[in-house]
Amino acid sequence: MSAQGKYIYCFIKEKDLSNFGSSTFTNVISPVYTIPVKEISAVVSNTDIYEFDPTRKNVLNHQRIITKVMEKYTVVPVAFGTVANNKKAIENIIESNYDQFLEQIEFLTNKAEVGLKVIWEDSYFNEDIEDDEIRRLKGKVSGKDEEEVLLDKIELGKLVQAAMEEKIEKYTKEIYDPLSKLAVRSKRKESVPIKTVFNASFLVNNVESDIFDKEVERLSELFQNKLKFSYIGPWPPYNFVDLRINLNDDNEE
Repeated sequence: MSAQGKYIYCFIKEKDLSNFGSSTFTNVISPVYTIPVKEISAVVSNTDIYEFDPTRKNVLNHQRIITKVMEKYTVVPVAFGTVANNKKAIENIIESNYDQFLEQIEFLTNKAEVGLKVIWEDSYFNEDIEDDEIRRLKGKVSGKDEEEVLLDKIELGKLVQAAMEEKIEKYTKEIYDPLSKLAVRSKRKESVPIKTVFNASFLVNNVESDIFDKEVERLSELFQNKLKFSYIGPWPPYNFVDLRINLNDDNEE
């Protein structure tokens, strides 16, 4: 018979058994502890559930545990809802990826991830994007039947898209690129909603976090009333973990 499943929060460099209080999923309280293999440990809790709903309460519980572990350790965070069948499966994961865990922890030590989303202020978007031709076509199609001005609307859409791409490239050079130079690594989401300049994550050295924060503040003030900056973090470096664990090799204890 299979033992209880093990909900995985993160991996750390620790050879001894350790405890991190308790976790609460779906009103079930479970101790949080480590499963060590040599110098690498998985931080886990027992569970009878193998599929977790990504409710706000559950996700916050997952994040709370990792944040607590981060107070003392560099973490290799694991995605929400990751469950292994048993202790042996956890040990297999660590043994199969042992060197990679050591490398990841060394790389991530004294670093944290922050996020920055930059979007157009609603009141500034049209002013920034529209030129004479776009305004002319907008006036031409306004209040007209779809079939009557279909070609003009298609052309208008192309012009707006091109103007947005041009501005995004400009703002990327003025905002994202300078911040990337201050970070260890950076990533932008490829697909973003309309009126979003970019949505990016940055891996920042802790000793340089104040410099990075001040640069974000400076840029935010520079584009005040034009672009809106949403700056969040620090948090676990989910976007900069170059390791994918495989749960398909679960074994019985």
